[in-house]
Amino acid sequence: MEFNGLPLHPLVIHLVVVATPLVAVGAFLYAVRPAWRWVLRWPLAVAAVIAAVSTQVAAMSGEDLKHQLHMSGPLIEAHETWAGRLQFGTWVLAAVVLVGCVLLPVRNRVAGGRDFSGRLAAFQPVLAVVLPVLGLLELYLVFRTGDAGAKAVWSGTPG
Repeated sequence: MEFNGLPLHPLVIHLVVVATPLVAVGAFLYAVRPAWRWVLRWPLAVAAVIAAVSTQVAAMSGEDLKHQLHMSGPLIEAHETWAGRLQFGTWVLAAVVLVGCVLLPVRNRVAGGRDFSGRLAAFQPVLAVVLPVLGLLELYLVFRTGDAGAKAVWSGTPG
């Protein structure tokens, strides 16, 4: 996969490295700061989908780049392992964020706005715990994946 003659993987990982931590921090804030939900709700939902899709594209383009350059070895395998975990975690976080955007109550601060009481009140305490935990886990996965990828690229050895 290429974009304008450049491999797509090193280009799209920049979106992953920016969008995924933003979603993780946003999910944390969405859960622990109910007063901010009205402003975070839709940007967070859109960012979660962007992060998940960009992580998927990064995984596919990384696999393509690996085959194109005939790369293998323990450093590449470590990066692939962490990337797989990140990919799964990003999709899980996106799904839980979207559920949280629907189920957690939102108080609209805009003049004349209506409050959104949320649905299925039994899930609200669970989401208030799960969203911050997933956000912190996602930050860890982004760090470990990026670290493993950097070691694979900058180690000076092809494998």
